[in-house]
Amino acid sequence: MTRKQFALKNGFSTYHEMQTSSRVVFQETSSWLVTLTEYGFLAWIDTSFEKPLGYFDSFELAKQEIFDAVNQTLNATEIRAELD
Repeated sequence: MTRKQFALKNGFSTYHEMQTSSRVVFQETSSWLVTLTEYGFLAWIDTSFEKPLGYFDSFELAKQEIFDAVNQTLNATEIRAELD
């Protein structure tokens, strides 16, 4: 899926329009965003837009999903570092 297809699927004309309509919840090497779409609040990562975290009934639920995913990613990174 291209960025344009992702944007069109979620009701936006362009990927840029979708990004600027989103709220950045967390940012490090990539942006973790929440966007209001016709399907609900979409939680997604700009570097893996083809695998969104999901659609949620509220901004707060989408934001919590991002926090949970960030924590899971950070914990996995720490465990790998301890094993090295």
